[in-house]
Amino acid sequence: MIIIFSKNYGENTTDDVLNWLHHHKKDNEVILRINGDDLLNKDFYIDVSNSEFNFNNQKINNQIVHTIWFRRTFDQDFLNIEPKIFNDFHNNKTLENHLLSELGTIYRFLESFLDNSVWINKYSESLNKLKTLKLAEKHGLKIPDTYITNKIEIINQLATDKNLITKPISDAVTLFDDDSHYMMYTSEVSEIKKEGYIFPTKLQSKIDKKFELRIFYIDDVFYSMAIFSQNDHKTKVDFRNYNFKKSNRNVPYKLPVKIESSLKELVKELNLKTCSIDMIVSKDEEYYFLEINPVGQFGMVSQPCNYHLEEQMALYILKNYEENNNEV
Repeated sequence: MIIIFSKNYGENTTDDVLNWLHHHKKDNEVILRINGDDLLNKDFYIDVSNSEFNFNNQKINNQIVHTIWFRRTFDQDFLNIEPKIFNDFHNNKTLENHLLSELGTIYRFLESFLDNSVWINKYSESLNKLKTLKLAEKHGLKIPDTYITNKIEIINQLATDKNLITKPISDAVTLFDDDSHYMMYTSEVSEIKKEGYIFPTKLQSKIDKKFELRIFYIDDVFYSMAIFSQNDHKTKVDFRNYNFKKSNRNVPYKLPVKIESSLKELVKELNLKTCSIDMIVSKDEEYYFLEINPVGQFGMVSQPCNYHLEEQMALYILKNYEENNNEV
């Protein structure tokens, strides 16, 4: 059996990989997709004492599961399935965070319960972006000058010495209200006209970029795409601030051997089987590492560059399935 942990909506990549899996799989191979909200609205049962796991009336154990692809967990509003849960609580955000923690504990337990399976990434393998920057340096990659501070005077002093950008210390989120949604983009830093303290903030030196790189790693191969975002005012700081009227030019790109070697060392130390990597190439031809996302989107690299990564992902899952199945 192959299990894919994903989410219900906005996951076209998972849908495409599943289509390729069904195209290439042998008749006797069973593929099971479990979305985060399935834990709330489908039959789900774990007997910890007797090591039993049943999902949708299907018994699952270490003897029948050989490969697991951890892709996603929940849709952001999935707890709205039961909004009445929160009606009687003034501190409903605390309760929501508690319920998310409860579900996270289930995912972490399944990692140990299905420990005979080959896991292609895990729920528990979220990365500390600051630690990853230091590891990138350790493996010979350049990184932007990076600072964390809560003091406005320090921010203003740094901003007088160099051009700065700010971005989340951890993962960006999308904020929603009744009328719209709000994205967290990388932004340039200007002087703050007050004194005192703010919430701890990450600042980085702004790289005068020639182009950006989005790289997807799978099965020891890097698939890279150059994004020419620097000439568009809307995208020059963060290409994700898309110009839908005039898209950036995206082309396949071959990484230098030295950069690829350093990235490979970094990925292996982080014990990642697949991941998305962001880099910048400066106008003076220097390569700067920005971050790694173990569950980053790869459809945006696959389609413009004709890499067919969805099929590559399906074949990689089947390869791990067959290798692990032969060992049992």
